[in-house]
Amino acid sequence: MHGWRKVLSLADAYKAELKKVLLLRNGIEAIVESKARTNRLAADLYVREGQYEIASILLFENEED
Repeated sequence: MHGWRKVLSLADAYKAELKKVLLLRNGIEAIVESKARTNRLAADLYVREGQYEIASILLFENEED
């Protein structure tokens, strides 16, 4: 995925979607790539290369979500 950087991997695709919404509300382009793993759906959260640092700050400030 040229131009995108993985910022987070989650075991729950729903939580990944919630974090994507948080990023989008803060003006950060984000996508979720889902993948099946042993009876549950995991997901990776990606952001644009230039927005990685701010996305990391936003995600880890709101980690209790």
